[in-house]
Amino acid sequence: MDLDQLALFHAVAETGSITAGAQRIHLSQPAASRRLAELERTLGQRLFDRLPKRGVGLTSAGAVLYGYSGRIATLHAQAERSLRALVNLESGRLAIGASSTIGTYLLPAAVAAFRTSHPGIQVELRIGNSDAMLALLRDARIDLACTEDNRPDQGGDLAAEVLGGDDLVVVCRPGHALLARAPVAPAELARHPFVLREPGSGTRTVLAAAFAVHGLELEPDLVLGSNEAIKQAVAGCGHLAAMSRMAVADELAAGRLAELAVAGLALRRDLLVLRQRWRGDDPVARAFLRTLAPRLGRVAAFPSAAVA
Repeated sequence: MDLDQLALFHAVAETGSITAGAQRIHLSQPAASRRLAELERTLGQRLFDRLPKRGVGLTSAGAVLYGYSGRIATLHAQAERSLRALVNLESGRLAIGASSTIGTYLLPAAVAAFRTSHPGIQVELRIGNSDAMLALLRDARIDLACTEDNRPDQGGDLAAEVLGGDDLVVVCRPGHALLARAPVAPAELARHPFVLREPGSGTRTVLAAAFAVHGLELEPDLVLGSNEAIKQAVAGCGHLAAMSRMAVADELAAGRLAELAVAGLALRRDLLVLRQRWRGDDPVARAFLRTLAPRLGRVAAFPSAAVA
C-alpha cells in the first residue's frame, strides 16, 4: 500500500462511488479503477462490492481498512500542518547550550526577544563550561552550542561559525598595588595569584593560550565555578582574574573592580556557534541566529554548508 492508494480508497469509501472518489482527489475514473484493482491485488482481498446502479459498498475487509485509512488520513494532514507551522515558525523547539559568559550575559535577552516574536516555539537554554556544552551537542541533546574560541577540528563532526568577538580583561580590586605600575608585563602578571574557572572553561583556555605564547604557565591560586563567584573573590582579596568585559562591565562602571592594563597579552577571542555537521537546515535555529545577530553587530546564520 502507498499513501496515494489509501487516499483514493478513503475517498471512494466516503462517497460510495469510484467516480466521485476519483473526482475528490483529482483523478480520472479509469485511473482510479486501475489503482483500486492494484490495491486489492496487493492485499489479496476484495475491498468493495460493486452495487448495480448504486456505486460501491465496503466488504468486511474494506470496513477494516476504512478504520485505519481514516486515522492515517488524519495523521497525514496533521503532519502537513505541523511541518507548515515549523517552517512558518509557529511551533517547534530549540535547545541551546552556552558557556557561562555567553549564557549569562548575552543569550537571555536574545532568547526573550525570540520568544516574544515566536511564542509558539519552546526554547531551552542550558549553561555550563564550553567542554560540557560540546559534549551535549555531540550527544544530540542540544541543537546549538555557543562557546568562546573552542573550534572543532577542520572536517570533524562539528561545524562552527563566528558570531562576534569578545575581549577578556584582567581585573583586580580597586587600589591593588599593580595598578600603579600598569601596563604590566605578562611575566610580572604570572607571579601574582589568580582566580580561574575550572578546566574546560573557555575563558581559562584562552587565558592559558595567551600566557603560553610568552612561554609562561599560569597556575591558579583559587578555582571557582562561576563568574559571579570570581568577581566576589577578586573584590575581596588581592587576587587577579581575567574575565569577559561583558561579565564585569557593571562592576567596572561602579568602581567595585578595576581593570589592569597588560602589555603584549592577546586576550581577544571569538564567540562561536556550533552545530553537528550532519544536521540539515533548521528554520528555527536559523531564525534564532537572526535574532541574536544584531546584538553582536553582524548577520549570523548558518549557510546550508557551514564551515569549520
